[in-house]
Amino acid sequence: MRGKVVLIDFWATWCAPCVAEMPNIKRAYDQYKDSGDFVVLGISVDNDPQTVSRFVTAKGVNWPQIAAGPSDLNPIAKTYYVSGVPATFLINQEGKVVAKDLRGNMLEHYLKRLIKTQDQHAAK
Repeated sequence: MRGKVVLIDFWATWCAPCVAEMPNIKRAYDQYKDSGDFVVLGISVDNDPQTVSRFVTAKGVNWPQIAAGPSDLNPIAKTYYVSGVPATFLINQEGKVVAKDLRGNMLEHYLKRLIKTQDQHAAK
């Protein structure tokens, strides 16, 4: 995914703050997905993959999801040292984490800056 801005969202169906943040992520995803510059990857820490599947279908979540299991057993969560949810990591085009745990309009703020920067580089 190098060359793209990537949001990794660790979440769970039972996590009220995670669910509350989904509309903000959906708005950002919908705004930038067609440009090819932004990718969202949801990583659920729920125990049951079927629960995750039913939840994302019901909520209209259309970005890729991995039902990877609880944080303490989840190799992806261990890589990012995730001990609780929600936890998000925004990764720039070079593969570096540039922000963590963005909420509300802060995600949009970073995306405008990062994707604008990419567009400016392409124009040079």
